[in-house]
Parts: sequence; structure tokens; C-alpha cells
Amino acid sequence: MCGINGVFHYRGGQADAALVRAMALVQRHRGPDDAAVWAEGPVALGHRRLAIVDLSPGGRQPMANENGRVHVAFNGELYNWPEVMPQLAARGHTFRGRSDTEMLLHLWEEKQHELLADVRGMFAFALHDADRGMLMLARDRVGKKPLYWHDDGKRIVFASELKALMRDPSVPRDADARAIADYLTYQYVPSPGSILQGVNKLPAGHYLLCDANGPRVARYWELPTETTAHMSDEDAVAGLRERLTEAVRVRLMSDVPLGAFLSGGVDSSAVVALMAQVSSTRVKTFSIGFEDADFSELSHARAVAEHLGTDHHEQIVRPRALELMPRLVWGLDEPFADASMVPTFHVSEMARDHVTVALSGDGGDEAYAGYTTYAWARSYARVDVLPAFLRRLAALPAGLLPGDHPLGRRLRRMGMSVADRHLEVMSHFPTSERNAVLTRALRTSLGTHDPYAAARAIHAHAARGLGDVAALPALDVLTYMIDDVLVKVDRTSMMNSLETRAPLLDHHVLEWVARLPFEQKLRGATSKWVLREVVRPMLPPGILERPKQGFGVPLDRWFAGDFGRLAREVLLDRRCRERGWLEPAAVESLLAGDGLRNEVRAKRVFTLVALELWAQCYLDRPREQTAAPTDGPYPLHTAVAATASDGAA
Repeated sequence: MCGINGVFHYRGGQADAALVRAMALVQRHRGPDDAAVWAEGPVALGHRRLAIVDLSPGGRQPMANENGRVHVAFNGELYNWPEVMPQLAARGHTFRGRSDTEMLLHLWEEKQHELLADVRGMFAFALHDADRGMLMLARDRVGKKPLYWHDDGKRIVFASELKALMRDPSVPRDADARAIADYLTYQYVPSPGSILQGVNKLPAGHYLLCDANGPRVARYWELPTETTAHMSDEDAVAGLRERLTEAVRVRLMSDVPLGAFLSGGVDSSAVVALMAQVSSTRVKTFSIGFEDADFSELSHARAVAEHLGTDHHEQIVRPRALELMPRLVWGLDEPFADASMVPTFHVSEMARDHVTVALSGDGGDEAYAGYTTYAWARSYARVDVLPAFLRRLAALPAGLLPGDHPLGRRLRRMGMSVADRHLEVMSHFPTSERNAVLTRALRTSLGTHDPYAAARAIHAHAARGLGDVAALPALDVLTYMIDDVLVKVDRTSMMNSLETRAPLLDHHVLEWVARLPFEQKLRGATSKWVLREVVRPMLPPGILERPKQGFGVPLDRWFAGDFGRLAREVLLDRRCRERGWLEPAAVESLLAGDGLRNEVRAKRVFTLVALELWAQCYLDRPREQTAAPTDGPYPLHTAVAATASDGAA
């Protein structure tokens, strides 16, 4: 796992190696083991290395092919290199080491951008071909690894993290009003846009090619949206077991210590159970809990660890964890309001004391229909047989009730489509509430922008092959999972120089599951049915039968303490009022909790606090200061600080 960055002048000019080196230094936490910059004429590539496989100098980057005409900077892991590299060697390619990165150089020589069909793993990389005068950027199929880019009309500048990109003075620092509206809706800024005007995220499953004609982005992979006909339960379970076992096995490849996150839920327990089956050593597991028993899963994680005989470690997260907010806001790059970033940071921090790589259960809820929202959608869909005008008529009384009234919510959703119903459930600030909290000036600048439009289009595409309700997990895989779940895990783990791997998101596994009939995922009241059946013989019965709990945070209870004080300090501050984004009266009403359930108020307040803290960190300070959090320099994790290197120039 690493950090990459660079610049490519596609219309003449010389790359600034010193700038690229400064950008790379901002990402030091992503790669504390080594650093290097390669520059020649119009291009410069920067790399920060977290050494996982091939710890020798042979794995150093940026890496060149034999004739020095192709260079690559790579972030991630390619799990199929043991199979592909011998095939390349048989075709005459020579290798200097056993780094998976070297595989990319030789695949490019044979196939150029079509090499992406031959790689399996998580990645973001930049590759320059001097003979073709071309730069290629690419991101893995489900976006486990990030990549930001900006085109100033003459050159492309890119980086793994937005904070590194911002070291380049050409990158604008103007917040995009549409991104603010999207963020308030979803608690994250959806791809391919970013919070900054003119800065993009390369979408998952896409690549970018840039030459004298400028940049163009194209898709190379798409989640299947058709169902395999006549798949028996037995074949579904056997096929998934085979693919999952193999996906876990290849992710145990490492030259450094390796372990796993264990929440006690089905997803992480399944991964740990499969690790215990295929690993030749005792699995190390790491769990986080809360003093509040309603939110803590430690007892369940402990039961799984004891059943599987793992080397188990656990920690309690307390409300003072909110002291981390300035650092987490900086680390997440863009406004981000998924409060589970707090325990995810802590479990990553704890794991890094013992290992350099951790497997996780990410992707299970979305791919296997694990969220309760899918069962709700199926229930609501029973009324969709009624004509739309009757459903809209039945929804009219909702306008007479407070916006958060339970009956009002149910009535209002009767008149919605399946997609809009789901999107409102997923929204922190649904449309009317979002408009109420934004200033008139910002609403005017939005024009006709609709935060739901892109998601509706994704759902409509999937629904053509799967049906309206069955398409909802696909929608969440392509939106919430990519831009929330995986962002949270990547940034918080890499702040601790920890690599995370997600076997459930192996693209072979994901494609298989996507094609399974919906009833093999959500069967009656049982979510993730097929995954539960795969691991049923391996886990304690109570783990599989208990209801979903999730990796939540007791925000509403924390609100009475440090979080509430932080919220009032931040949101009632003069800077927030004068920024012109949020309506002061609406903010004060939200802080008072008028007409809202405590948990809804807490989530919405947290969303606003994270937005304002982001603005203070990235907009209010001079550009050069944004390389560190507002509370001072960000130190490397103690497990890596003593041996970290900034590398050679």
C-alpha cells in the first residue's frame, strides 16, 4: 500500500520535480518506508512506499521497464501476479525482482490500457509511456484505492489524497456548491466530483488516458446487472464458498505481519473463519467496542475469536475520541460525516501495533443485501401495485405532520418510487430539510442541481436487468460503498500506515454474488442468506442468528457531553455564520433539536460540524498549512515512526 502523485504536461512544459516531492511528503503516512520521485521532461511521478511484498530495493518505485521508456507509480496489491508473471517471463519479459508492480510494465508493453482486464486486486496507478507521449491513470474495479486529478488546460496533476493535490498552486480552493448539497444529502461527496471546483475523483472501474489531445476517461469494468437463471441453493452456496475461500487465500500474501478486523458481525466473522481455515498460522484479530452496551459488539467478537482460536485484541472507544475530529477531518480530505470513522480509526491504530496488513469484511452489507433498508423496500413495494395517483393521494396528509413524524414518513414514502424511497432513507438531509438549512444564496447557486439524479440513473440501469427492489444493493455498491465505506477505511487505516484488504470485494466474488437471485441474498427476514450458509459450519450459531447491529456510534448520547459542546462552539462561531453556506436560524433550531428524534438530530449536527471543520482546515488557512491538521503536524504511527524514511531525491 502506498501513495502516488505526479504531473504531466501534455501541451509542452517541464515538470517540477520539487513540487511533486513536496506533494508526496504530504502523503508520508501512506508510505513511511521509502520515497522517490522520477522526473523527465514533461512528466514527474512521486511515490511513497509501504513495503508489503518484496521488501528489497527491487520493489522501489517509481519503477521503469527494461529500456527505461515506461515508468509506473503504483498503490495497492495485485493478487494474481504469481500466475501472470511466469506467463510474461515465458513470453520473453525479464524481471528485476518479485514486485507485483513490475507486472504492470510488461502488460503495458503487450496490451497498453487493455492490461486492466488481466489484473486482479486493489489499485490506483499512474503509468507514463515516453514513446507514445501518454499518461495513463487507473483505479480498481470498486474503488478501494483513491485517485484525485485536476486538468488546468495544459497539464494533469494527480494524487492519492486531495491534501497532496492542494500543494500545487494551480489547484483551485473554491468549494463547489453542488458538492455541498450532495454532501448534506449523503454524508459524503459522490464521485466523480469532489468538494473543490475543477477537481475530480477518477471513478472506480475507470481509467484516464492523456496525450497531446488532452485527457479522456473511460470505463473498463461494470457490475453485472443480470441474474443467473435456475441457480439452485446448493450451487449458490458451493460456488460462493469456493470463490470466497480463494479470495481470502490470495489476500494472505504478505512479507509482513497480517491480521483481521473482527466486529462480531457476519461479514468480518466470515472472513476470519475462512482465514483460520486456510492460514498456516494463528490469526490475529482486532475489535473495538463502546462503554454503551447498546452499541458495543465486543462480546460477540470475543465469542467468534474464542471459537476460532484467534490471537485476539480489543479496545473500548470513549466519547473523548471526538478530540480526534480535527485530525480525522484532515485525514478524510473532503467533508465526511460517517461517524463510524472514529472506531475505524481506533481499530486501525490498535491493529498497527501488531500487524502491517489487516483483512476486513467490507462490502458484505451492500453485495449480500444486508441492510434493513432492503427489507423495508420490499415491504413498501407491496403498495406499488396501486396506481401512482392513488399513492400520491394517500401521501398528502404527510404534509400536515412534522417532517420527522413516523406516520408522516410512512405516508410520504407511499407516493415515491422505489429508488426515491431508498434515497430518502439513506439521506441525512432529505430535500426539504436540506433546503431549509442552506442559505438562499447557496440554493440559488445550485440552479437545477438535483443530488438524487445520478443515483436514480444508476438504479434505473440496474433495475432493467434485476427489478426495482433487487437493484438497490447494486445502487449502494456503486455509491455508498465506494464513496463512504471504502473511503472511511482507506483514509483511517492509511493514517496509521496500515494496509486493509477486502476479500468480499474480490471482483470474481462480487460478480458471482451480483448474478445470484435476490431471494438467495434476502430470504424472508434473513439477510445475507447465501453468505450465512457458506460459514454456518464454521461459526457459533448465535453469531449467525442475531440481528444486524452495525458499526455505529452513540452520537445522540455523546451529544450531551463533549460532542454537544464541540458542535455549539463550531456552528455558532462567526466563521461559520459568515461563510454563507448555512442558515444561522436553521442551525440554531437543529442544535435545539426542535421536533427531531435525538439520533436524527445528532447525525445532522455531526454532518454540519464536519463540514465546517473541513472548511476551517482546508479553506481558511494558507495553502501550505493544509499539509497538516489544524491542531498541528500529523505524526506517524509509533509502530513505523522509528524506521520511517523520506527516501532519496
